[in-house]
Amino acid sequence: MDKELKKTLRLFQCDFNRSIEETFAQVLTENEKVRLFFINENQAFTDGQNIVVDPACDEVFADFSALQNAEDFMQLPHTISADPWYALRMITRGQNIHECLHILYSNFPPEAAADTRATTKVRSKSLSLISNIIEDAFIEAAGCSVFDNLELYLRLCRVARLFSNTPSDGTVDRAFQKENAEKDKPLPLTQYLNYMVTFLLYPMIRQSEPPEEIAEYTERTKQLFLDGSICGETSERFSFSQRVFDIIEPLIPETADELDDEILQKMLGGVKTHGGEAPAITNINSCGRTVCITRRLFTDLDGNPLPGKDFNKQLLIISGDYANEKEAALKIVLVQPITLTWKGTQFDCANIHKGIEIIETKPKPNLNLRKAYQNIYNKYHININSYNSRFAQLLKARIPVRDEKKLFGAGISSRNLADTRKRYWYRADEDFGIPDLAVLLLIDGSGSMEGSRREGAMVSGVILHEVLKKQGITHAIVEHRAIYGKPEVRHNVLIDFLATDEEKLNILGLKADDGTREGLSLYWAERYIGRQTSEAEKLIIVLSDGFPAHGIDGDGCYFPPVSIKDTANAAAKIIKRGTNIIAVALDDAAGEAGCYEALKEIYPSVVSCTELNRLTGQLLAIISKNLK
Repeated sequence: MDKELKKTLRLFQCDFNRSIEETFAQVLTENEKVRLFFINENQAFTDGQNIVVDPACDEVFADFSALQNAEDFMQLPHTISADPWYALRMITRGQNIHECLHILYSNFPPEAAADTRATTKVRSKSLSLISNIIEDAFIEAAGCSVFDNLELYLRLCRVARLFSNTPSDGTVDRAFQKENAEKDKPLPLTQYLNYMVTFLLYPMIRQSEPPEEIAEYTERTKQLFLDGSICGETSERFSFSQRVFDIIEPLIPETADELDDEILQKMLGGVKTHGGEAPAITNINSCGRTVCITRRLFTDLDGNPLPGKDFNKQLLIISGDYANEKEAALKIVLVQPITLTWKGTQFDCANIHKGIEIIETKPKPNLNLRKAYQNIYNKYHININSYNSRFAQLLKARIPVRDEKKLFGAGISSRNLADTRKRYWYRADEDFGIPDLAVLLLIDGSGSMEGSRREGAMVSGVILHEVLKKQGITHAIVEHRAIYGKPEVRHNVLIDFLATDEEKLNILGLKADDGTREGLSLYWAERYIGRQTSEAEKLIIVLSDGFPAHGIDGDGCYFPPVSIKDTANAAAKIIKRGTNIIAVALDDAAGEAGCYEALKEIYPSVVSCTELNRLTGQLLAIISKNLK
């Protein structure tokens, strides 16, 4: 695999794509507890709830010739082979579907592991491989019989694996046999299993007559494999594996500890799901569903080849979806933190800030926090729904609008004076809509916020974002702090006004350290909300737990009473210029309202929060009042 293909694989195996596949698996299995993981171990398997897939299994996605041959075999355009990303998506989805079908229709743990025939390692492995072959053929037949749109993926994965393992100068008849030329003659048992897996899973291969030492056994067990692979009763299906085992028992060596299954691994794409040693990440006990099989993957129930099926329309649709997913995934995985530096001299602030730098950062979302974010959302979804209902009712209120280009009205619109139809007039009216409001939540990131206050601010940020996003209200969430000992203020833009969905994960990165230089941060916030939004009404909500304080070497120390006076002057100036500011004071429930009294010295409007579980409601109440 060359360097570019390795890079493509690395980019593809991002959490965005993993999450897409996990969601698909949860929908197909109708089980929200199903989890999916990417690995690079050349196999795919499931324990009945957790699915493990390898997008680069056998490096099929990088085998351009094999993919083209597979497309030609299935009468498809060369869409998948044209882009390694598409090939990775098709192969990954095919593996995912295969394992989902096992979850739906197979028993866990596999019966082979506990069968009385499995008295030695080689006997146990033999029984599990027989069961694996029958079970793989069965679940693919079930996928075709029950579902409408899975066949394309199942066929392509099977055929692509076939061509990928076929010698370039050989024929399909010699598929998977390249390794044999490089090894000693395999055991009769290995020959038998390789012959039967080809017979059942690759019926398009024209096999030669089996070697003499296994001919009798293949003839006696073919029908058992065929019948077992269409047996929809889970309680009966394993009995076919047992009967096959009993017939071929003379082929099983008594002393061998290991069974060469390298070719079988390639043909099956892994053997862990129904291996003798259960691959369970957790101990799952489940019984597969009963299903009526009406056809196999490549043949009808009688073994006759199925007529060619036109998958072009389906491929056209999914390739469009893949293009959008690729663009979205690359946009996320290739994004880098954006950092801008501002000087205090760029703001009309007091001289005490002139030597200070503001470092504005938009961090790269940590996709590993997706699950943690979802857990918070699930915990508070009732609250989120309740707030959304309240806002929906509030936004039903009629708001003033200006209806222009009228022949008569309340006033003349100068920009319409050139209208040849003399529609100069406008009139005031009311309509339903979202008021012209932009909100910036400025969160104190100083060390005193550590613990419950930081947790409360984080949860409130999640709920606030979900509600405002749902209501279409422009908003941003910014964490600010001043670094002790340095002339430096840091602003982390956790949620931007035009945020991507992944940016919400940044809220979980809230930290608590150092101090604050609130006066300068307010000037930055005023400029940021002014330049980033076009809404007429602008609101800055300051979430704080005390006086601003920032100590540095030399001049520029920022402590009360200087910091109080400076921040109050900044707030007054900004409010006078048209941006409203409301502070939320985080006080201890058991103590005096020290923070509230402190912030009253700075801000004209202060809301006291003594119970963190009420913080979200208070924040949304502030916004509600500004919507009226």
